[in-house]
Amino acid sequence: MKPLRRILIVGGGSSGWMSAALLARLFQGMYDVTLVESEEIGTIGVGEATIPAIKKYNELLGLEENEFMARTQASFKLGIQFENWLRKDQSYIHGFGVIGQDWEWLRCHHYWLKAHAMGRAEDFAAYSINTAAALENKFVRAQTQMGDSPLAHVAHAFHLDASLFAKFLSGYAQERGVRRVEGKVVDVKLRGEDGFIESVQLADGQVLEADLFLDCSGFRGLLIEGALKTGFVD
Repeated sequence: MKPLRRILIVGGGSSGWMSAALLARLFQGMYDVTLVESEEIGTIGVGEATIPAIKKYNELLGLEENEFMARTQASFKLGIQFENWLRKDQSYIHGFGVIGQDWEWLRCHHYWLKAHAMGRAEDFAAYSINTAAALENKFVRAQTQMGDSPLAHVAHAFHLDASLFAKFLSGYAQERGVRRVEGKVVDVKLRGEDGFIESVQLADGQVLEADLFLDCSGFRGLLIEGALKTGFVD
């Protein structure tokens, strides 16, 4: 098997630059990472909603949260509200983090299910400190020093500007060795022996080869669908 050395990311935006930044951080020069994107196509500057896993991603990159929020014009997010969830007049709030208090080896939801069957339980979201805080427009970062207090388990994510996030990570990745190529992919060449991708060709005639290709071209799916015809599975 040919050793993995060159990685090509097709497409920028938040997905492309998140991939590039993480590869640059984790492997620190072990691979030649290139990202190709086209200013002609650009990205959509819209708000992007995240889940708490984004904090783990930021920690892996070593990003300071206040700087991250300033650079991406982010706001805190405590959960997700689903309108007309079971029926048109009903909504459900999924608060991030711990809901209720566990007791020994028994989890809160076991108590809630029993009480609910007896008609003695409030709505499940009522036991979420995140939901309660969001409804009152309040926020505090997790107070981990408070032990078993509900305040120790506050979890949060962010709403942010997707284009600013991509720009922020683009600078981060390029400072750590990722090469950016400006260009529009017009053709994908497959290997005859196994049908895997060998290279991509840009509109200016430039050919980019790699050992591993990441398709971050969004709904267009230039590689995974346009070239490989893998099909979409929901």
